[in-house]
Amino acid sequence: MSRTRRNAIAILALVGCGQSTATPEQTGTTTLTGTATLPVDTSGDGTSAGPGTGPGTGDGSADSVADEGHTKFDLGPSSGECLDQPAGIYCKDTTAIECDGTGNAIDVMNCLPDLCIDGEGCVACLPGEYACKGPHVMSCNTNGPAPTWQIDSTCDPASQQVCDAALGMCVPLAPIGDITPTGEYYQYSSLDVTSQGFSQVSDVDSYGNRIYFVAMMNFSQLTVGVYDVTLDDSDNDGVLEPNQHPDYPDAQGPIEERIFTFVESFPLTNPGAFPNIMETYATATSLVYSGPNNVSEYDLATGTVSQVAPMPTWIGSTLYPWIAFLGYDEINDVWYSGNEAARRVFQYDADTQTWGYAFEFPVLAGDHMDGMEVVVDQTTATPYVYVSDMTSNFIGQYRFDREQGWIQENLFSYVENTGAPVEGFGFGALNHFWVGSLGQTFYELGGGDLTQYIDPAG
Repeated sequence: MSRTRRNAIAILALVGCGQSTATPEQTGTTTLTGTATLPVDTSGDGTSAGPGTGPGTGDGSADSVADEGHTKFDLGPSSGECLDQPAGIYCKDTTAIECDGTGNAIDVMNCLPDLCIDGEGCVACLPGEYACKGPHVMSCNTNGPAPTWQIDSTCDPASQQVCDAALGMCVPLAPIGDITPTGEYYQYSSLDVTSQGFSQVSDVDSYGNRIYFVAMMNFSQLTVGVYDVTLDDSDNDGVLEPNQHPDYPDAQGPIEERIFTFVESFPLTNPGAFPNIMETYATATSLVYSGPNNVSEYDLATGTVSQVAPMPTWIGSTLYPWIAFLGYDEINDVWYSGNEAARRVFQYDADTQTWGYAFEFPVLAGDHMDGMEVVVDQTTATPYVYVSDMTSNFIGQYRFDREQGWIQENLFSYVENTGAPVEGFGFGALNHFWVGSLGQTFYELGGGDLTQYIDPAG
């Protein structure tokens, strides 16, 4: 998912990947939020996305990896959707159901990320519709047997051009939205990882309830730290309540304790990188990371590294010539990035291997942009990009609308308990955001008005 960085690059002499630096004594460490210490929780149980996954966990089979992320799939026979329906194709939300006219379903298909149209089924686009893909302006071509997207023109990011999906043309970059708060959310836990030798903690992401962050080990080695987090029913009411907070009216009460279990650490080779000028996105089998020269994928089982996306050719025209942030829309298969040069979000077109601008957001009362994450609505395939400034307590929420393009959905504010800056953040564990501090801690944000967007139970 996504993170951040700063304005200085240190050229590091990095060792090879794939070897854990955890000792037997370290892997048994469990820390409760604050200063208490609890027995190690080895069950792997969590309260949201399922058990922690990562090195040494999960089945790792080819089938499970191949199935992950697929968005079109056979849903099996319908549950009465074809009763009293003549033969034809019908839509139920984003699902296309083909009926045989005798009450039976011939085929059922989830159309995401495409649209479902009665009588047609899944279609890529509608006549007169525009879209943006990397730097390209796309239009819907309806001349063939099925609608397809085609490139109409290409914008020039070096000249500060951006694709406007509403107008179907390239326009000058300009901030979208304002700085008037529309909601709030809260800070929950904070974990100090000094005892494990970590410093300059940045760029946190998670998969399930396993948390990954980039840091320096013993102030010299670029390293990934890995922790599992579980929730403790510390108020003894028999319910696990990750959103419970003294200031949250809809879930008022004491913050339930988080149990953090150190799993391992491993060195990462990323020439020219520093923890605060790269970003991570965690999957069941790999860790994708950006900056400063490209987007790469580290295989957690083998330690091998492969390139996901090159650095934008026009990046030299920005104040900081590197890619620092990273987020991924897994349904529409789009990578997002950015850097500290301006409050601008990049988007990648894998077909042409080119980057363009997605949108620019206003100054959020902070020093510079330093936090980005992508969370996709799984029922509509709508991407939400969350952005932040390093030294402010605002996080902007931007939504892509098929008719209007990018719009500012909300601007959330929160009160920090630690006073730590935002040095990259990612979404996942406990259905909350996890944030690097650039120091020896990472911390947790969520709840409040954000719940309806990020909590499946919200």
